[in-house]
Amino acid sequence: MNVSIVSRGAIQLVGLKVVGRRSELSHRVPLAWLELVQRLDDMTHVVDRDVFYGCVPGSDHAQENADPVYQYWVTTEVADVRSVPEGLQSLSLPPRDYALTPVQGTAEAIDAAYIALSQWLSSQGRRSDPEAFVLERYDQRRQRVTPPYERFDYDLLTPLAP
Repeated sequence: MNVSIVSRGAIQLVGLKVVGRRSELSHRVPLAWLELVQRLDDMTHVVDRDVFYGCVPGSDHAQENADPVYQYWVTTEVADVRSVPEGLQSLSLPPRDYALTPVQGTAEAIDAAYIALSQWLSSQGRRSDPEAFVLERYDQRRQRVTPPYERFDYDLLTPLAP
């Protein structure tokens, strides 16, 4: 597995929060991406119209029930959150270090990347920070955020505990 540690400054995001059971998110999240992409022209100060972030609280990944409830934010980065369009929300993430690994392949590559990253963290004596957001960074030059999803090609960023 190809893992690197990257430092990221503060990130200001604007988007939609989707809450639901993990089994529901495979349907609800693509609908939220469609809505966010359609609303890009409503947003000011978008940093890069081709880059999007899926954000999940790290603590959501620690749930042990078979079909846990997750928060999943579909967002894009903005330089200023003072004028958030109606119906969208802002999310501000502080500067931090992340373990980054690419997710490439079919749907099976997603769980495989999360598992491999967890194993890598353990082998390095590191751990993820459950109080921070896990990020999925989508660059539409590699993979679109809107369906259909045939193959995946995005970056998984896990926040490192201090």
